[in-house]
Amino acid sequence: MIEANKPAVKLADDQVAYKQIQGTEDYNKTIKCTYFLVVLFKEGSGIHYVDDKAFPIGKNQLHFLFPGQQHHWVTGPETVAHKVVVGRRIFESFSSMEAFHFIRHNLKPVFKLSDTIFHSVNTEMESIRRDLEVLNEDASWKKIIQIRMDLLASMMKREAEQYIRDTLLANSSPTVKKFWNLINQHYSEQRIPKWYAARLAITPNYLNMLCRRHLNITATDMIHQRIMQEAKNQLRFSEKSVKEITFDLGFEKMSGFSAFFRKKSGFSPTEYREL
Repeated sequence: MIEANKPAVKLADDQVAYKQIQGTEDYNKTIKCTYFLVVLFKEGSGIHYVDDKAFPIGKNQLHFLFPGQQHHWVTGPETVAHKVVVGRRIFESFSSMEAFHFIRHNLKPVFKLSDTIFHSVNTEMESIRRDLEVLNEDASWKKIIQIRMDLLASMMKREAEQYIRDTLLANSSPTVKKFWNLINQHYSEQRIPKWYAARLAITPNYLNMLCRRHLNITATDMIHQRIMQEAKNQLRFSEKSVKEITFDLGFEKMSGFSAFFRKKSGFSPTEYREL
């Protein structure tokens, strides 16, 4: 269930909360967060520290914070921002997590939005705030909140994918780009870096080194994230049974697919489908 219209002391996994930030605020989350946080700064100054790295706060900025990270911000007096806190269960239900995974591992939590994109994201933030107020009086409104969160996630995903395409991959080695393309072609049949390395005419260790150097994740993790993206999309948006999805993704047994999916998401395929 999705509920609450202001941040709770401890946000439940199935809650979404909203708060408006105005003026100076000194907030320090000294323990690792268990939720996903997105903040849209309409106006602002100050510093946002994420895992001890400093990011200046400015106008038309979108800031992310992922489960497991720590953060601290000190905002300036002119600051006006929307803050949406998302429980981990809701966060996991976002339709496409692969782009967020790359952002998380490369510590890119701040995006400067164009005026057009800012207006669209700001409108969704306002709608989430309004709909959470309605939810207090009508529990059936939780489905509307879920749709709002999917829309917001799609907008954030767009910014993340543009960063991956135009910055991460553009500045990485040609071999990493080829590896990325091979994964997209063969992830349902091949899950071992050795197979990809052979086609790139390099050793698995060197492929892994390149992935760590340019994307800050392992070659295996890249493959697994692509499989998880497709698994989540099929579970949410197709009528296929878990058994059919299992074989589509190249797993021989449902138990193997279920164990893989639970390890990566914290949910069984059936539980995820019901989120």
